[in-house]
Amino acid sequence: MLLEERRLKLNQQLTSMQQLLKAIEKNPNNTKCISANTPQTDEIRRLTSNELVWGGRAVVLNPARLTTAWLITEDPLMLIAGPGYRATEVRDKSFLLQEEALSNLRGNRKLTKAKMGDALSSLKPTEDQMKVIARILLALKQYQTVCYDPVGKTVWTMPEDLRAWSKSLRTIWIDAKSETMLDFNSPPSLGTWLSERERDGWKIDWPVSEDSYEDMKRIALEQGISIPVPEGKKRPVKDDYAKVLGRYYAIRHLTTD
Repeated sequence: MLLEERRLKLNQQLTSMQQLLKAIEKNPNNTKCISANTPQTDEIRRLTSNELVWGGRAVVLNPARLTTAWLITEDPLMLIAGPGYRATEVRDKSFLLQEEALSNLRGNRKLTKAKMGDALSSLKPTEDQMKVIARILLALKQYQTVCYDPVGKTVWTMPEDLRAWSKSLRTIWIDAKSETMLDFNSPPSLGTWLSERERDGWKIDWPVSEDSYEDMKRIALEQGISIPVPEGKKRPVKDDYAKVLGRYYAIRHLTTD
């Protein structure tokens, strides 16, 4: 079964290469090079800047979509393909992904037919539509997503509950505008990265503990976890314990090998 999957993957890559070569042959400027004096567009500048963000190389996404980031991760040839080829691939593969999702993902109120169709066909997906696409990629392609907004200092992940995060799955790191993705030689520990962002003032949606009040008090005592007393209160209540322990469980899960 594994051998057959590899053979299928290789055939897909060969097909992509053949399509790319055909596109290059049809380009009337395929024998010309960009000279040092050639005016550079914003896209060329960004593509050649190799800007490092948190140790990862920033890769421009054109079209600006989460599906573009997914396809680049699947097929590195997308990085050197022309904008026309990329746009066609994103459109066609998004349509195929929608068909697969409609056939396999049913009975999920977060992934209704209308929501999936709108998200995958949108030219400029909203944050909610990005989350729908991320949810589809997780369910069908086993891709996790980290979406960060350096301006608003917010981040969301898929899966949303960090305690469900898996180090064995591939992860797409993408900015909130879907304009760039991060390519890491060695991805950072998500638990460490989130803790660092939190110290920088970012808003992190940590999970909350579902343990009983008595159990949470016992666990906090056993683990030496301090529960801050909210202003105006004499002692922490159940919700205070749930937030602190939820964060503790998430970081422990994300940083444990």
